[in-house]
Amino acid sequence: MTSLARAQEEFLERILDARGTAPSQGIEVYRRNVRASLGGALAAAYPVVRRLVGHAFFDEAAIRYTCSNPSRSADLHDYGGSFGAFLEAYEPARKLAYLPDVARLEWACHESHHAAGAPAFDLAALRRIGVGELGEVRFRLSPATRLTRSSHPIAAIWEANQPPRDGTPARLEGPDHVVVRREKLVVRVERVDAAEWTLLAGFAAGASLDAASAALAPGDAQRVLAASLARFVRDGVVCGFAMPAADA
Repeated sequence: MTSLARAQEEFLERILDARGTAPSQGIEVYRRNVRASLGGALAAAYPVVRRLVGHAFFDEAAIRYTCSNPSRSADLHDYGGSFGAFLEAYEPARKLAYLPDVARLEWACHESHHAAGAPAFDLAALRRIGVGELGEVRFRLSPATRLTRSSHPIAAIWEANQPPRDGTPARLEGPDHVVVRREKLVVRVERVDAAEWTLLAGFAAGASLDAASAALAPGDAQRVLAASLARFVRDGVVCGFAMPAADA
């Protein structure tokens, strides 16, 4: 490491130092500004978590997080992706077992909101694929599609904490399999059944239609392929496809 790089690293460590050491006045100004910026980014990305735990709890957690997780990007929209994992290990949040997964859902919404757009699905190109080749098709999810799941009712909790709801979830039990998508400029959080989620997870991993379908029970595969897949295309969850050798 060069001396300049080491000096920069030491400067960052002093700014983010959470041990209560006595910094110089100049360093303290930087420290407050950095923490305020990163804390503001977390509050913007996690409004439901902040509402669930209260501002004081959230702000203290944000300080702890920013001290151990400095920003690696000049874009504050990229900051905070591991906050759910942090909450999972954060002792004051241990009794709120659902909180880390709610945070992961909120980050999925945050990423969906800022993701790139996608062209409309080319149905004409799909019709040109021979019946015997359909099983090799690899469907692509939209850049704004995110998948998350939890043993807790995270979709109900998220919905209950959207304006103007009062925070009371319609369901108190999970599990929840959730698809996050963007419709024009609005992020949608939709609960789907386990079979639908499993099919989409297969597509996200790059599986072919045959391989993704093989993970489903026979009855589920028939139902999902007959109705759900068309809905996912219509709603922009699935935005395109490719064949093994070349794009179709």
